[in-house]
Amino acid sequence: MFRSSDISYHIISLGCAKNLVDSERLHGLLRSSGFRFIERPEDADIVIINTCGFIEDAKRESIDVIFDALHDRDRYRTKQNRRNHPALGGHHFQRRVVVVGCLSQRYPLEIREEIPEIDLVYGLLDEQFVSVLADSFGIAVTRGHFVQEPLGPAAYRYIKISEGCSNNCSYCAIPLIRGPCICDPVESILDDCRRALASGAVELILVAQDCASYRSEGNRLPALVERIAALDGVRWIRLLYLHPDRVDEGIINLIRDNEKVVKYMDIPFQHASSRILQSMGRAGDFKGYRALVERIRETVPGVRLRSTFMVGYPGEEEEDFDELMRFITAMRIDRVGCFTYSPEENTRAALLGDTVPRYVKEDRHGILMEAQREISQDLMSRFIGTEVEVLVEEQVDSNTWIGRTAYDAPEIDGVFFLTADSISITSIVKATVVDAMEYDLIGIKE
Repeated sequence: MFRSSDISYHIISLGCAKNLVDSERLHGLLRSSGFRFIERPEDADIVIINTCGFIEDAKRESIDVIFDALHDRDRYRTKQNRRNHPALGGHHFQRRVVVVGCLSQRYPLEIREEIPEIDLVYGLLDEQFVSVLADSFGIAVTRGHFVQEPLGPAAYRYIKISEGCSNNCSYCAIPLIRGPCICDPVESILDDCRRALASGAVELILVAQDCASYRSEGNRLPALVERIAALDGVRWIRLLYLHPDRVDEGIINLIRDNEKVVKYMDIPFQHASSRILQSMGRAGDFKGYRALVERIRETVPGVRLRSTFMVGYPGEEEEDFDELMRFITAMRIDRVGCFTYSPEENTRAALLGDTVPRYVKEDRHGILMEAQREISQDLMSRFIGTEVEVLVEEQVDSNTWIGRTAYDAPEIDGVFFLTADSISITSIVKATVVDAMEYDLIGIKE
């Protein structure tokens, strides 16, 4: 029997921010159970891979990471066995690879059958996982106080406010993997926020499959956010993601009125053709989504919008794509992501067939993103000469820093290259923009 205090671990978190929250919670559970966190996966006794199974590219990435970890494990075991031959009395913990998360939740039997070398396959992370892991590997756990520390940068923390999704978009496998939307209680969310702030975070990023659907104990999203904004230490609150069919006046007014909520909205429109949106299971259309964008911009002056679009959905004809491009050029959304459709097993869209040829999907993706690059370059250039707030996250050299404005979500948007004499990481400073690139800004702190 091994003791947890003698066992080190490393967590590789793949996919979305919601997965990262799960990984951070697991990090806290392992730490409070006596296990030792280690920075480098190649040095860890147990490597835990929190997989993503949302789209085909994410599945491939997860599989590649699993095989890389297995290769490193086997190479290490070979060296370890040479050093600690049983005849010499060697008795050491054998390095393990553990696979958890969306991919293993969706395909548990297939993973066990096709990659039997994995030491433990588990589905979605929960509070039972640590006990299962310890029992599987003969580890005696030392229980302690729960701690929660970030696995990523300390300046911001993701706060998950619900699990699953009930929107049931035709192309999406999330309800199949994580089930219907279940919202966390307000007090539980507030506790997560307090821990994040105590660890040094100044920005709290609320994440869910659809934050706009939040309902708990009579509280909707605006009421929850008002409670969070009242906590000591919070400077910025960001909302990811808001389903366009659920964005109402309460949410728009919240972003207008609460000074701690950044003037930034991530609204995944996905398309603008009413025919395609109807097949996707969405109620919107070009006219309705245009009206929503205009209403938001009129109500919240200076707001910056981000959205995601899909090309190559089954049955997407040239006229559907043309309508999408008219929406892109007319609305001039600040930040845009685009991905090509890939069929997901057991979704309604998969029954329609993958009717758009791959080369057509890629052409449409290229056309959309090229148009958006021009829009982004123009919109970013308009910041030159203005003063913005920058959250400082990294020091490059003695007078160069990297941060983000309130108009940039981490990892998916641009960054701010800041020249300054002496500032602190996680501080929010005012800077003047002196130059702009397609997605990034350059400025100085006077």
